[in-house]
Amino acid sequence: MKTKRFHHIFDLEDCNQKINDPKILRDFLEELVKKVKMSILEGPIIAQGKPENPGFSAVAIIDFSHVSIHTFANSKEVLIDVFSCKEYDKEKVLKLCKKYFASSTTKVRQKEVWWG
Repeated sequence: MKTKRFHHIFDLEDCNQKINDPKILRDFLEELVKKVKMSILEGPIIAQGKPENPGFSAVAIIDFSHVSIHTFANSKEVLIDVFSCKEYDKEKVLKLCKKYFASSTTKVRQKEVWWG
């Protein structure tokens, strides 16, 4: 592999109601991309889930790969995925996730995908 890969998944449980607002999801993705010093090439594209699985999915194609978010209204969960071929500060991403979506009881899991 000549191109490096940096991939983190942030899984938040017991989130606040902001996960149900598509404008806030757009703002979050746009701010996240700025925080990691990249730029959006396309999007954010936001889609609402079906009535039996309420929530939203959103994605932005960035100059080094993508960022995505999936929200689940019934369980108050959000999953954020950042994949890039350019290194970025995962702690800045985590801090932004908490700023937007955390409640006083939010639990956060973080997974780094290692590409060898």
